[in-house]
Amino acid sequence: MRRVFIFKAKWMVFMGAVLLLPLLGGCQDDALPEGEIRLSQIPDDPDYTSLPLIGTTWKFIGFVDDRRSRVKLPRSAGTNSYTLVFHENGIVSGRTITNLTHGNYSLVNEKLSISNFREVTEAGRFPDDDYFIESVNKIFHFHISPKGLELHHHSRRYLLFEPLDQLVF
Repeated sequence: MRRVFIFKAKWMVFMGAVLLLPLLGGCQDDALPEGEIRLSQIPDDPDYTSLPLIGTTWKFIGFVDDRRSRVKLPRSAGTNSYTLVFHENGIVSGRTITNLTHGNYSLVNEKLSISNFREVTEAGRFPDDDYFIESVNKIFHFHISPKGLELHHHSRRYLLFEPLDQLVF
């Protein structure tokens, strides 16, 4: 009888360990692919919410996948790469890494539509340029949150920008 009790006790400890291993593994921080960060790693700045869309120079942070709460960072260097400025006259301008950009926008409440956004110079091409331009042309909504300017081009994906400076006309 004592052997049966010892066997059952060992069996219960073994089964408990087997059941706990997946739970312990789930608590580990999953490694992200190179060039991606978690959305939570981008600091909040409550002052961003009071910034105007128009007249602020917006610096691109990355491509956000809201479902996974991840941000794919652009492969770029320099302060002036991937910027946008919305002007009073319905023009949006900016740059990719090496080229100037230009397009038109219309704004009704928080519904933002950008059309004909393209590079107007041809100094060079970089891997994220095409996806950036394509995404900007699909924007249908914007929101300024404590993380920055969110330009939504898909139901679960958006471009995230931080203010570079203000009142550029």
